[in-house]
Amino acid sequence: MVEEEYAKAIYELADENNKIDEYSEYFIALKEVDETPDFINFFDNPTVSKEEKKEVIKKTFKSFDKNFLNFLFVLVDNNRMNYLKKIGKRYTKMVLENKNIIKVRVFSAKTLTKEELNKIKNGLKNRYKDNQIEIKNVIKPELIAGYRVVVNNEAIDLSLKNSLDQLKKSL
Repeated sequence: MVEEEYAKAIYELADENNKIDEYSEYFIALKEVDETPDFINFFDNPTVSKEEKKEVIKKTFKSFDKNFLNFLFVLVDNNRMNYLKKIGKRYTKMVLENKNIIKVRVFSAKTLTKEELNKIKNGLKNRYKDNQIEIKNVIKPELIAGYRVVVNNEAIDLSLKNSLDQLKKSL
């Protein structure tokens, strides 16, 4: 996949220059801009020259590191700016993997207390011993009660809705 190669390249560059966290911040800033229609339309517009696109990048992101700007210029030169969001996601995933951080989303019908989240986190620590766990509570009223824990692409569904769905299937 194209985004994989670009993410790997920028990650290696960041690692060599001790700028992994700094580049992560750049991707966060770019994500906000990349979701605006004007940004998307500008970089998708074939009538805008590559030089004009690079000039906009240079002026808009003047606080960015020179190497990161050059990375963006390569994306422009190769008509790959439309992959920026996917490259950023993959880069972030690589950072988390290399720092042994696991992002956990806990879906629940209501906001869980710190104690409840810590209980879930402690339960996961047994399974993911060598990893730091970052937990986020996401409210989904349709779950009715209980919760659904998502770690990477694995889900543990302990919601009342899931229990009712299972009961319905068995009947």
